[in-house]
Amino acid sequence: MMLDRILRCRSNVERRPLSGEKSSSRMRIGIDALSLSRRRTGIGNYVCSLVQALTRLAPSHKYFLYSNREIEPQLPERTIQKRVDPMFRWCPGSLWLLTRAQSLIREDQLDVFWATGPLMPRGIPAGVRRVATVYDLVWLRYPETMAPHTLFVYKMWAEASIAKADLIVTISVSTRDELIATLGVPASKTFVIYPAASERYKPQDRMIAARYISAKFGVPSHYMAAAGTIEPRKNLEVLIRALGILKARGQLNCPLLVAGAQGWRNSSLFRLVAEVGLSEQEIRFLGYLPTEDMASFYAGAQVFLFPSLYEGFGIPPIEAMACGTPVIASDSQCMPETLGNAAILVLAQSPELFAAAITRVLFDENLRRSMGAHSIRHAQQFQWEESAKRLLEVLQIPTSQAR
Repeated sequence: MMLDRILRCRSNVERRPLSGEKSSSRMRIGIDALSLSRRRTGIGNYVCSLVQALTRLAPSHKYFLYSNREIEPQLPERTIQKRVDPMFRWCPGSLWLLTRAQSLIREDQLDVFWATGPLMPRGIPAGVRRVATVYDLVWLRYPETMAPHTLFVYKMWAEASIAKADLIVTISVSTRDELIATLGVPASKTFVIYPAASERYKPQDRMIAARYISAKFGVPSHYMAAAGTIEPRKNLEVLIRALGILKARGQLNCPLLVAGAQGWRNSSLFRLVAEVGLSEQEIRFLGYLPTEDMASFYAGAQVFLFPSLYEGFGIPPIEAMACGTPVIASDSQCMPETLGNAAILVLAQSPELFAAAITRVLFDENLRRSMGAHSIRHAQQFQWEESAKRLLEVLQIPTSQAR
């Protein structure tokens, strides 16, 4: 069973004493906090949740957060020191990390540096363990879906940074296997640490949640939901075409609400909406939704749609599942691993199959209830505390074993 596989994969890190159990040694841990210095999306939520859990599990360690912009304020100050370099706020974060972060790292005399992405600062002193996180290989698999500047930086430095890392964290078995096969990374250096849904994502009264979203955003209370940065890789085009199919059949009885900041190259997406003949009453782009609204957004939806072409894990559908919402997603990359048989998975490139799946869920209340209950159970397999324990074990691996 898929859930059994997921649970087995959680054990791929050898069990070691955690701080507060058998080990009383204190570490100085540096963390790339660039994803915490802007409106958080998937990666920012992953990093923030793990940092919060780490400080609860191991408060005796000292944590240093590095960025050239202001950092998320809601983090415990007692164990965390924010190391912000505001003089270089103008510099793109990835370039700042590569070229400037080393000076702060040297000053802080770290034991370990956790790069919360595949880019590792240059000039990290010898003896500092280097742990990198790889979410996916999008710059190699789907380079056309990345902004030109970001693609340039990743093409230039990502593979070299991954090679220099002592240990590598991935967020799924799928990403780990792809990393090993594509870049030749030794399996012994890799550790799978799954994301999870925040505690704020939990079952609630669907009607109350839907009314809240309706009143706040001026939309119908009977809606479908999608979430993610509006960019080509998220494959929203297939949903637009699926809605067009449903409209032509007279089966589009509730609108699709899309939550997510605009990425790049999305003007063609909005042209497609007009070409298909959809109005604002049938699809509405809400823009970036505050974190405090997302739980109601998920919980109030009849169904959550996630057609992405490529993901390292896919946090939004797990968040929706935690709220008890049925999920229809693409069968791409890691989706079978992440969602298992708790979601309906369809071919990512097929508007017809998405339209059929949407019709099936919207017009079958018993199916929605059954899927919602299954979704809650599935989402509970992923827990931030468990993920933080695994990360702490990785960070505590001695240098002699890490190299």
